Amino acid sequence: MSATRKSIIYIRAVIRRFSNPVFYMLLLLSLILWYAIKLSYTYTTEINIPIKIDSTYYSVRCGVEGVGYQILLHRIAPRKNLVKLSSDNVTITPSAITPDTYEISSYSLQNSISTKISDLKILSVESPVEIEFRKKEDD
Repeated sequence: MSATRKSIIYIRAVIRRFSNPVFYMLLLLSLILWYAIKLSYTYTTEINIPIKIDSTYYSVRCGVEGVGYQILLHRIAPRKNLVKLSSDNVTITPSAITPDTYEISSYSLQNSISTKISDLKILSVESPVEIEFRKKEDD
């Protein structure tokens, strides 16, 4: 038997093996299991967390640490994980640069978000430099 004939038989066998639907189902199952195992590890990443201070919505970029499942849930459905805060819970100071805007302390914002989100460890917060909202009249 010639070498080309052997290679043609080998190629046909490989094609026949890879066209088997059982092979693809098992390949898919192994990928799903691998992904599920990878999601059970602890990861550190940055995600956007939506917050609502009084009646104003903001998106805050946070460095978080947590299990892959929880991080994935926060990335897939961020509105479902809305953090509602009051301006009394965070340190707000009037901006020295722009009138009618306020600056939020990153430290107080991180602590406030950490109390509301218990499944992730909040490592850092990039607060908006200046935000606009109506300050309560009694302040």
